[in-house]
Amino acid sequence: MKNTLVCILYSLLALPFCLAADPPKENPRPTVEKIPIDGTTLGLKVPAQAAPGKPWLWVGEFAGHLGSFEDALVAKGWHVAWVNVSNQFGSPRSMAVWEKVYEELHGKRGLSARPALLGISRGGLYVNAWTRLHPDRVSVLYLDNGVCDIRSWPGGFQLTAKGGGSGGDWNLYKTEFKFATDDEAKEKSVRPTDGFAPAIKNGVFLISVHGTADKTVPYVDNAKLVVDFWEKSGGRFKIFPKEGGDHHPHGLPDFSPLIDLLCKEAVAKPAK
Repeated sequence: MKNTLVCILYSLLALPFCLAADPPKENPRPTVEKIPIDGTTLGLKVPAQAAPGKPWLWVGEFAGHLGSFEDALVAKGWHVAWVNVSNQFGSPRSMAVWEKVYEELHGKRGLSARPALLGISRGGLYVNAWTRLHPDRVSVLYLDNGVCDIRSWPGGFQLTAKGGGSGGDWNLYKTEFKFATDDEAKEKSVRPTDGFAPAIKNGVFLISVHGTADKTVPYVDNAKLVVDFWEKSGGRFKIFPKEGGDHHPHGLPDFSPLIDLLCKEAVAKPAK
């Protein structure tokens, strides 16, 4: 009897340690492929089992910055792709590489014809450029404190608000687009709403996640103009404002609403 009581007592004392030994379940680290593309590298997170329609997220810049968000999509059967064309600001040169990425992933591998695009900060320039070029090759345009007007960032010029700007990046931008002066760059650069009417016609769903007090890429001079254009034009959209939030951190503390929205909207649709 005494031995039995000792065994029971030991089991009860050990129980908390047994419970603590089981960590919360997390999404497993996905397989990552590295694929040579036009002198650079295409990165691709690959799910164990692709979801119907083979949906994918195309990250314009800063792949892995929202790593948990990406991995949650992979766990649902999504692929996540990115390509290293930094400091090209959505230029024609960068879009030529994106064309080859699209051919590799849709043309050769059979991923969805209409990926969801994620533009974090300056990544907005890339995803906006692709959407303008190929409104029938986008399901969701997700801007996360996204740059939409280079006069705001990297220019840092006074618009409705004044962003922080980046002199070095502004010079790189002018070089990339072959603008000789600040005035030429400001005059000839694409404006936030230019060329987006076909995207709305093709049913592209717009998402904006943004800090309302972003001092680096002020919402009022960037994604807000795109959101307002979508609304005025009868496009479908959803905004996730972070009251008082600055440029960082990106994403949402709970990204499940984004996951649900992407899974709902990123479906193959015929072009109109």
